[in-house]
Amino acid sequence: VAQNKVPIVIGAVQPLTGPVSIDGLSVVQGIKIAIDKVNAGGGVLGRPISVIIEDGKGDPVESVNAVEKLIRRDKVPAIIGCWASSATIAAMPIVKRNQVPLLVETSTAPMITDQKNEWVFRFTSNNDIDGALMEQYLVPKLGFKKVAYLAVNNDWGRSMANAVTKMMDKTGGKVLFVEYASAAETNFTPILTRIKSSEADTMILTTSIQGVAMILKQFQELGMKMNIFVTSAIPAEKVIDIAGKEASEGVYFFNRFVAYSAPKGKEEENKKLIEAYHKSYPGKAPDMYVAFGYDAVLIMADAIKRAGEVQAYKIRVALEKTDFFGLTGRVKFDENNHSQPRVSISQVRNGNPVIVYQLKD
Repeated sequence: VAQNKVPIVIGAVQPLTGPVSIDGLSVVQGIKIAIDKVNAGGGVLGRPISVIIEDGKGDPVESVNAVEKLIRRDKVPAIIGCWASSATIAAMPIVKRNQVPLLVETSTAPMITDQKNEWVFRFTSNNDIDGALMEQYLVPKLGFKKVAYLAVNNDWGRSMANAVTKMMDKTGGKVLFVEYASAAETNFTPILTRIKSSEADTMILTTSIQGVAMILKQFQELGMKMNIFVTSAIPAEKVIDIAGKEASEGVYFFNRFVAYSAPKGKEEENKKLIEAYHKSYPGKAPDMYVAFGYDAVLIMADAIKRAGEVQAYKIRVALEKTDFFGLTGRVKFDENNHSQPRVSISQVRNGNPVIVYQLKD
């Protein structure tokens, strides 16, 4: 075990408070489990690794302040963050100017890697690629023909609605209209009533876990009946916990991680993650945010080890050459520093998410 040595300190910016804190705290849980694993195995370059986690609240201004604090005051050589696409986009010029690598664990807006910022690496989905992967399934296999889209009014919601609209047009389906709601919205009844009286056979949702859970409950209260598909890998496990099994039954989810379906060869490590998670949350399944926080630390530790020293530029060069097999799939960054994770579509059946299509292994 790495002991009695000066730790290697990296930074992380996550929403610890605010409307999406439930997700940010899951990422942090994964980060902590991975830190324990790395340190139990002797650390990195013979030193323990530790992380300073700042609260970005999922907000662009707060996240930029957190990133600047980590770079200026804490002098971290690398950062994991910033959860929300708008927060990550705001932080990107800061890491570039200060030449500190940023590893993006959950933000999906295409613009993040399309900008080709050499200091930014992403190993989560890109909305356009997600759209292309869903293309063969939503209309052809699941039969979604006329869609009402309900999205959160931010970069993530708008880019996802845009990608899905293009994909539906291409495959013979149609997005009839898109309704946007603020991240703080709690009463979806007016929007749902409009959707109910439309010709839609399917409702597609892109919003937070709490948002999805509230929509499902209000959908049930209105006695609505139609297909529901949740994009952008909102963890089914957490939605079922909040909305209840009855309101979640039959709902389709696009997943980047399903706790009880590990990549081939990762079953043992996956089991250990579940056991470690159970120590804090008995009987609950870790969701994809836990897995992405966990893999982020291991990808960073691997890069620091290959860099041979704790120096931002060398860590960046090492990240470019990453070839890492994690719980979220294989991580190899392309020319835009993007790596697409393993993705699937699941449906809630008898209260549990069951994978119905594996889109990318």
